[in-house]
Amino acid sequence: MDPSPTPPRDAGVDAGTGTSDGGSDAGTQEQDAGTGEPDAGGPPPAFTLSTASEQTVRFNPSTSTAFAVQVDRDAAFTGAVSLSVEGLPPHVRTTQALPVIIPEGATSTPLGYIPDEFAAYGRFSLKLVGEGGGTRVEFPVTLEVQPGSAALDSAFGTEGVATVELGLPAVKINGMAEQADGKWILVGSTGATGQRDVLVARLLADGTPDATFGTQGVVVSDICGGDDYVDAVAVQSDGRIVVAGGAIAGTNTCSGTKYQSVLLARFTSAGALDTTFGGTGVRTLQISTGISTLHAVTVDANGNIVGAGTVESDGLDLLVVRLTPAGVPDTTFSADGVASMDVGREDDGLCVAAEPDGKVVVAGTSTGSLDTLVVRRFNANGTADNSFRYLAAFSSPDLTPRTLRRLPNGSWLVGGKAVFSDGDTQAMVARLTASAGQDTSFGREGYTYFTAGFTGVRDTAVGTGVLADGTLAVATWSQDAKGASGVGVVHLSPNGASILRSHRTDLPGDEQPTAALLDAQGFLRVAGTRIPAGKSEAVPFVTRFHPY
Repeated sequence: MDPSPTPPRDAGVDAGTGTSDGGSDAGTQEQDAGTGEPDAGGPPPAFTLSTASEQTVRFNPSTSTAFAVQVDRDAAFTGAVSLSVEGLPPHVRTTQALPVIIPEGATSTPLGYIPDEFAAYGRFSLKLVGEGGGTRVEFPVTLEVQPGSAALDSAFGTEGVATVELGLPAVKINGMAEQADGKWILVGSTGATGQRDVLVARLLADGTPDATFGTQGVVVSDICGGDDYVDAVAVQSDGRIVVAGGAIAGTNTCSGTKYQSVLLARFTSAGALDTTFGGTGVRTLQISTGISTLHAVTVDANGNIVGAGTVESDGLDLLVVRLTPAGVPDTTFSADGVASMDVGREDDGLCVAAEPDGKVVVAGTSTGSLDTLVVRRFNANGTADNSFRYLAAFSSPDLTPRTLRRLPNGSWLVGGKAVFSDGDTQAMVARLTASAGQDTSFGREGYTYFTAGFTGVRDTAVGTGVLADGTLAVATWSQDAKGASGVGVVHLSPNGASILRSHRTDLPGDEQPTAALLDAQGFLRVAGTRIPAGKSEAVPFVTRFHPY
C-alpha cells in the first residue's frame, strides 16, 4: 500500500469558523463545530479547522485518497498548528504520521485514511484536533469505511477468517463446493499418511460447523482400514454430495488383495452414506494392480458422475470413470464405465469438465522430465476425441493445472502454476479455443503468469472465477521468500493482458489455501488449512473476499 497521499483535492467543505469554549481550562480553547460561533464570554480562538465532514475510504493496496484540512488563523496568530486525530478505528491509519505539523504560513495539509483488509466496515465518528497558540480546536468528521474491490470481508468470521476446529488430527482440505443455500462443503482427509480416513465437513454460510450434518458438521469414513482420502467434491442439484479420491481396496470389497483403487462415494444432505448409490453409498474400483485414483469429479447434464485421475498401466495414464446416477458403471461409456488415455510418459488427470453433449474434458500433466500441461477430450462413448487435443511442447515453464472451466463461448480457462527453469514459481492462467487450440488473443500467446503482491513470492492458482464484466478473479497460494504462506487475490483483464489489481493477504498464522470459487453472491471463497499464531497443528480455515 502506497503511504504517500494523493494531491489534496477540494473536499467541498463548509469552512465554518471555530469557536472557543468559555468553560475550558486556561490556555485551551475548543471550536464549537455546531454553530460556528464562539461561546459567550470567551475570546475568539487563534485558528479554526475545516475539512469534509463526511469522508469515505475503502481498502486499496496501491492508492490512497487524501482530503484537504484547512487552517484559518486569526490575524494575531501566525504560528504552527499540530494536527492529530482521535477515535481512529482499529486497522485504519492516516496517510501521514501523526501529529501532522502545519507550519507557519501554511494554510492547509492533505490528510487521509488507509484501512487495511482487517478494518471493520461502517461509519465511525472521528475528531480532528488542532493545537497551537495556546488553543485546542476540534472538528468532527464522520468516516465511512467501505470494502474495496477484492478486499477481505472483515464481517465474515473473526476479522474475515473462520478457523474450523474439528477436533481431528492431521486434517487436510483438498476440495470445496458451495451448496445452493450458501453452506460450504469441505473434503479431504484426517490422520497420518498411510492411515488416512475420508473427511467431509459442512459449514454454515458464516463458516461455523453445521450441526445438522454428520456429527457436529463432520463425517469421517474409514473405507477398508487402509489409507483413504478424497481430493474432490461436487454437489448434485438435489443436495446430495459426491466425493472422489482413492482407497486401499478391491472392487467394491475389502476382501482379498487390495491395491490403491478409485473411490467414489455419495452422502445425503444430512451426512449419511446414500445407500441408493451402489447399494452402500461407496464405490471402489480396482482398475489395475498399480495405482488408480481420482483427483476431480463433476456431475454431467444427465446426472452421471464423472471422475478424472490416473491409472498405472505400464506407466501412468489419464483416467476417466463414469457412473450412472445409481452409482453403477455406465456401460455406454467404454463398455465398463472406465476409459484411459496414454498421452506421454507419466500422465495425471487433475481437472475434469463435462460438456452438454456428454463429452468429457480432462486437464492434467504429461511428464517426462517436465510437468507439461495436457488437455484432452473423451467422446460420450468413452473413445478418444482426436479432434480435440492440446499438448504444450515447450521446455519451460513446467505447467500444472488446478482448475478447468468451460466459458460461455465454448473456450476453456485453465488455472494452476508455472515453474520456470530458474526455479521461479508463478500462478498461471491459460485460455484455449473451443477445440483446445492455443488462444493467442489471450495474454502472451495464450498464457499469463503472475504473482500476488511482492517480488520474490511463489504463487499457485487454487481457484478461478469470471466476474460479470469478464474480469478474471484468481485466488492463489502465495509463499514468500522465507516460506511463509498467505492468500493472494488477483484480478486479470478479460483478455489476460493486464493485472487490474493484486495483493497478498497475511492472515495471523501460516495458511495454505487449496481451493477457491466464486459463490452465488459474487464473493471469492477460499478454503484450506492454517497454523494459527502460536500453534503447531494445522486446522481448516475459510475466508472470503469482495469481488467488486
